[in-house]
Amino acid sequence: MLTIATVVLASLASATPVAAQLLRRRGVQDPVIRTLRIEGNQALPREELEANILTEASACRSLLVTPLCWVAKPGFLFARRRLDRAELERDVLRLRVHYYRRGFRASRIVPRVIPVDSATVDVLLAITEGPPTTIARLDLGPADTILSARTRRAILGDLAPGRPVDLIQLDTVGLRATAALDERGYGDATVIPAVVEDSTSPTREVRLVASRTYPTFVERVRVEGTERYDPRLVANTLLQRPGDRYTREGTAESQRALYEIGNFRRAVVRTEPGSADSLKVLVAQVEELEPRSVRLTGGVSTVDFFQVDARWINANWRNNGTRLTLQGTLGNLGADFLNNRGPFLNVLPRGPLPRGDTAATREYLIPTWQANAEVRRRWLRDPRNQTALGIFGYRRAAPGVFVDEGYGASATFTRDVMRRWPVSATYRFELTGVRAVDTYFCVNFGVCDTDALSVLRRRQRLSPIALTTSVDRRDDPIGPTRGWAFRAEAEHAARYTLSDLWYSRIEAEITQYVPLADRITLGLHGRAGVVRGAANPRFGGEAIIHPRRRFYAGGAQSVRGYGENQLGPRVLAIPVQTLRDTLFTRRPDGTQQIVRLGCDLPDDQIANCPVEPTTVNGQPAGNYADLDFVPKPVGGNAVAEASAEVRWRVWGPVTLAGFIDGGWVQSSSGGTTRAASVITPGIGARFVTPVGPIRLDLGFNPRPRELLTVITDVPSRNAAGEATSTLTTLANPRSFNPATGTGLGGIFNRLTLHLSVGEAF
Repeated sequence: MLTIATVVLASLASATPVAAQLLRRRGVQDPVIRTLRIEGNQALPREELEANILTEASACRSLLVTPLCWVAKPGFLFARRRLDRAELERDVLRLRVHYYRRGFRASRIVPRVIPVDSATVDVLLAITEGPPTTIARLDLGPADTILSARTRRAILGDLAPGRPVDLIQLDTVGLRATAALDERGYGDATVIPAVVEDSTSPTREVRLVASRTYPTFVERVRVEGTERYDPRLVANTLLQRPGDRYTREGTAESQRALYEIGNFRRAVVRTEPGSADSLKVLVAQVEELEPRSVRLTGGVSTVDFFQVDARWINANWRNNGTRLTLQGTLGNLGADFLNNRGPFLNVLPRGPLPRGDTAATREYLIPTWQANAEVRRRWLRDPRNQTALGIFGYRRAAPGVFVDEGYGASATFTRDVMRRWPVSATYRFELTGVRAVDTYFCVNFGVCDTDALSVLRRRQRLSPIALTTSVDRRDDPIGPTRGWAFRAEAEHAARYTLSDLWYSRIEAEITQYVPLADRITLGLHGRAGVVRGAANPRFGGEAIIHPRRRFYAGGAQSVRGYGENQLGPRVLAIPVQTLRDTLFTRRPDGTQQIVRLGCDLPDDQIANCPVEPTTVNGQPAGNYADLDFVPKPVGGNAVAEASAEVRWRVWGPVTLAGFIDGGWVQSSSGGTTRAASVITPGIGARFVTPVGPIRLDLGFNPRPRELLTVITDVPSRNAAGEATSTLTTLANPRSFNPATGTGLGGIFNRLTLHLSVGEAF
């Protein structure tokens, strides 16, 4: 009897939702939906239709576990969606409404439930779209005379007579027209599309009905909530002034500008009626922050030992809205004691360092510092203008490579030429001096003769004028999914800028984000630059370019198949002691066997030492490991980079990525590799944290070995008994694996591992 009753209830359930509820009360579950098919749709894509219904087919919960679902379908891997006939009926109604809004008013949707077995069904939605209701005439109303032809075309898009009466597209056109009128100072205007119905015709007349199409102006500005700050600071920050055309977009940008100056916890800009309909009163209501703030941070690393950073800000210095910032950083704290202890081993890297000179070694362990003071203020006459003056000083050190000391001042003028598009002009005067071994100057400046090196060791003036601009139109600064960003910089240093180093430099960078699907984003990135030095009589007619102004490529935010700055012209540096050391290994019988015979040539012949495996007098020589060499990037005069990355947000904070990076660096320095270019693919993963996405990228380097010049620095003493060195370029180059020592270089020499915080671009 129970079986017969169940069959009867099942047949009733196919007819009425009430019977389906009764069936569920008897303990009989709804069938599982195996597949959901949509047939007959031609004008609208399947994805758009599926987004408007709730009925879904059963599927694996994630693409990552799809292979497991082929074997078994447990509940935690496979989502079983059951048929709800009442919801299916509502889905049919939803699709009919959606087709109506898209202009297909005669559409028909017929649902079919096809049994597969006693517990499984297939669902088919058969669609007959029918002929669309089209636009016979399109009347733009007042917008036709107020807006330009180009603006009207941008507003309408592909909407034209003969096209379907798409209500969704019409709503978009109305919003565009309203925004366009607002940009031209019609701040009260509203455009609403209207369709003139005619049941006797398959076409419709469409009108854009505009109301309150009169120009609007700002009558006055009122500031509320100021106690510590001058109300004029708030009023002059607003982008709309008394007498200006009032726009709703300008009001929103004024509120953004109040937040950007960093003086207010809360800022609201609203409007009140003026003395006439076309006049507006802007009311800026703010909640102030404490003008003075202090921040103290610290850190530790195996390169810089302990560091401390302090910052003090007075956002209302001299009570006129001027921002004063004082900042100082100390590094290398405790270096003299911690060097070669615990994790602070090999801080001074293998390289051409005169190890026997204690004073030369200790110089790299003296505390480093950086200090600067900056005064920044908006011009009260125009909130789009901003000026900044600063002074700075520093002592930087790269252990075993160089010590850079300097001081100077800078002046910057910034103007917002367009909405959120600043352009800055900067002049920076800097006196900088570098103390380093010959290797540094020869590698980074391309000058190796003794006379030129003596000039480079003097304090130099590096004083360029620069023009920079940047614009950011991304939807999210941390994990963008759409939009674009652009940055460009041009620098010039010459005699008239009071610079000792003469050069011209241009660099540009652009990024684009394109959503491919709901959770998939395509990121595109490009960077290009060129720098040219000018002949300078101070350096014997040589065109010297400071290493800071050269171009480098490779690393976590560049071409990820390479280590940091390792793509491009480089040389290999090897300590002379390593070059001369003989290595032994112990045989099972306790005797020693020579693994590598050290080079015993005198200093004036050391250039002939072999660096590739060979034999000398029957003994192995030149059998050096890649880790015995330190690759030193020279930097290039030109660079070009391009990257494409597909990011797939798999689940919650986890994102997977696949990328292809390409880079090219060219140098005009003599004695080194002229140019290098490569394309490196790779994969990666990101995990979103409160401090930003933690990124793990694994890049593949298709060029496992490169032939590079080898240099060494032979220590010596000058006539005064002071420690010095002689730079020597070895006669034979070395075949070097750029991936060794970076990431998984010891396991898979073509893979480079990068671990960092933040996206690559």
